Amino acid sequence: MVAIMKGAEPFAFEGNDIGVLVSHGFTGTTQSMHYLGEQLHKRFGFTVVGPRLPGHGTSPDDMETTGYLDWLGAIEKELHALAARKKTVFVTGLSMGGTLTLNLAARFPKIVKAIAPIAPAAGILTPEFAEVLTLNPPPARIPGIGSDIKDPNSKELAYAEVPVSCMREVTTLIQLTGDLMPRITCPTLVMHGREDHVVPPANAMAVVNTIKSSDIRLQWLDNSYHVATLDYDKDLIVNRVGRFFAEIAETA
Repeated sequence: MVAIMKGAEPFAFEGNDIGVLVSHGFTGTTQSMHYLGEQLHKRFGFTVVGPRLPGHGTSPDDMETTGYLDWLGAIEKELHALAARKKTVFVTGLSMGGTLTLNLAARFPKIVKAIAPIAPAAGILTPEFAEVLTLNPPPARIPGIGSDIKDPNSKELAYAEVPVSCMREVTTLIQLTGDLMPRITCPTLVMHGREDHVVPPANAMAVVNTIKSSDIRLQWLDNSYHVATLDYDKDLIVNRVGRFFAEIAETA
């Protein structure tokens, strides 16, 4: 058994017949999504599930044994389990969690009724990220990318090092999801910080301009960096996502 970091445990809040699947991001943990999940339950009564993705919340050594099919498989399993017991299912996620959100919406349109990707990685990487993947020979690890947060009193629970092999894996996931995005037709709320140092804000427009939904909403976050769910705009996110899902649920 691999030890799970304190605060990185999966969470679940049982509520009404509206289920919300919440996904954390690459090298991050459920800690980054716990406030959003808890508040969606408290303020809107939703049933919320926040799984821990394989290789996350443990150690970089453990993460190195996993790849995008493991992460995707785990979130798919949670989606089907939630859909089996709830009338309506929505998905939201941060960063790679936003990528997974888009992927699920594209591949399971009969299950996913609406999505709210937050700072989703959708095809546009930072030059620094891309450069690492061109190094030959590649380094085994690079410094961590966590805690890109404007609020100095907030900190993300994330790895201090990133396995470069997993960077290749997440890049494949992003590419494949980008190719699948034209299949997305469900109502979509995209949220992205204007000053994001990890996932370029241009990704938000890539989603808006590629998906085929007739209901696309874009919320720029003016007071947050990448980990917006722990930043100054965290309550804005809760209220916008909660109201959006509640509105869609009325007609689903």
